[in-house]
Amino acid sequence: MLVGILAIQLRVAKGWQVAATTRDDRQRIVVDVEPTRATAVCSGCGETKSRIHDVKPARQWRHLDGWNVPTMVRSTLRRVHCRNCGVRVEQVPWARTRSRFTHEFEAEVLRRARDTSILRVCRQLGLHWTSVMRLIERWVEESAERHFRAPLKHIGVDEISYGRGQHKYLTVVWDHDRSRIVWLGRGKERDTLDGFFTKLGTRRAHRLVAVTMDMAQGYISSVGTHAPQAAIVFDRFHIERYLTWAVDEVRKHEFWRRGGAYRKAVHGKRFLLLRKYRRVHWRRRGELAQLLMMNKRLFRTYVLKEQFEHAWTYTTARGMREFLVRWRRLLNWSRLQPLIRFWEMLWRHVDGVTAWAEHRLTNAAVEGHNSIIRGISQRGRGYRNPNNLMQVLYHASWR
Repeated sequence: MLVGILAIQLRVAKGWQVAATTRDDRQRIVVDVEPTRATAVCSGCGETKSRIHDVKPARQWRHLDGWNVPTMVRSTLRRVHCRNCGVRVEQVPWARTRSRFTHEFEAEVLRRARDTSILRVCRQLGLHWTSVMRLIERWVEESAERHFRAPLKHIGVDEISYGRGQHKYLTVVWDHDRSRIVWLGRGKERDTLDGFFTKLGTRRAHRLVAVTMDMAQGYISSVGTHAPQAAIVFDRFHIERYLTWAVDEVRKHEFWRRGGAYRKAVHGKRFLLLRKYRRVHWRRRGELAQLLMMNKRLFRTYVLKEQFEHAWTYTTARGMREFLVRWRRLLNWSRLQPLIRFWEMLWRHVDGVTAWAEHRLTNAAVEGHNSIIRGISQRGRGYRNPNNLMQVLYHASWR
């Protein structure tokens, strides 16, 4: 029964059989596998050959533990004469060429590496850190072409910090249609995104329909150069964050402008003012109303903030642009300089802002995945080599 189970686990194909199972001096289960046919498969070209050059000494491969006991696969390998490859060692069905692990054991290592740090995988399975990292690199290299070859129409671009320091950033390119990472690059400048478009190629770059991003000038210049036909859509949540910053500046100014009961009323009301009215708890709406009755500038700021949310309901760029013009008229004679500066910033990028009405795309998925990236970096206690971090991120993102 044990021999049959091991034969199924090892994917012993036609031409091989499990001869015996023993225990070595280290109390490991050793499964002896032997060939049952005179021909052998060349490890270079995969063709079946009948000319045997010689027989190599027995070789061992690490397999999945059986009953919590380390299990090894042992077999003698033949070398064949191949007219294309020369003298090559035969290919076995349970492992890759030049690998000391079986296919099942490699799959188990890769599965655990997705859910925990590489160091913990090494401790659980008794492996060296380099062995696990090389498996991840090989898997990513084999999967990269398949994932990158997929057609791209709607992508998102964002940056994320992976460590302390001013220059430790990664640029993430996200596929909105398939919800996965397409490409990672070091840095957050224009040259970084230019590297992505160089790899993508001119033909595929001209097939892009929309690119979502924040208002980073380097990303805007790179997309405008390599994919001028693609619509740049500025992230809605970044725009709303700039608006909340403007509202908070007004709140800070009003806190220091007047003292006494007015300062006491404003104190501790930051998140109450920044939160949308529909999300304010009904028990705190009276407190908010009392604050807005005491301060006209805060009242006007809060009303303008709530009115700006109507911009996201438009379905045409023209209608959204006309709304921004009308919203600017409401700022006349208001002396709310933070809100005026916010509108001027929007108007400088009005095409990317109003593109939301037609494409309805945001960087929400990218931002959500950035938290996963930070978690992966933190569970590994940081990565000295950013290339290793990018390999781990590819492995965790692709399935």
